[in-house]
Amino acid sequence: MHHPRRRGAWLAACVTGALLALAPAASANPFPNNADLTVADNGVHTYCYTAGFTTDASVGGYAMAVLGNTTDMDDLFPIDPPFCAFMETDIWWWESDQPAGVRGVRDCWLESPAGICTSSDVDLDYGELDDGDWDWEDRRKTAVHEIGHSVGLGHDTSGVINAMASGPITDTSLAWRTFRAHDINHINTHY
Repeated sequence: MHHPRRRGAWLAACVTGALLALAPAASANPFPNNADLTVADNGVHTYCYTAGFTTDASVGGYAMAVLGNTTDMDDLFPIDPPFCAFMETDIWWWESDQPAGVRGVRDCWLESPAGICTSSDVDLDYGELDDGDWDWEDRRKTAVHEIGHSVGLGHDTSGVINAMASGPITDTSLAWRTFRAHDINHINTHY
């Protein structure tokens, strides 16, 4: 004779197993997955500000620090900013008006035939970023998002709040200004 509790546990285990077998597999973001499928040249990401990057230059340093503090990559700002003209710089920070709805863009302007981007421009549109609530957080989320593109990350479509999700933030959660563990793993594995 079977014990009723064991029979119930067995039935529950079978139902759970069947549901797991029918559930769609979790989708993971491939790497690289940015628009041009490039990666950065190495694990040290140098950056400089252009003369016109004046509205809130702190967003550049913030985004670079997120990269340097949460991944195995290092961020490096030159001690003497005029030195930027003489070094190969990974990120040049710009600001300009973009088409309606475009908050920031990253463009690799120096790419090797092997898919290595040795220098990117990150261009922010403060008018678009400041259209709504939470300007401080939105500026930084977009800056971190564009830096993510510079190291190979694409847009995150998982529905999980993180910096690589497209569009404006919906609250002030720190999760909007950080990379997901999955993306950090891609960065750490590659660099």
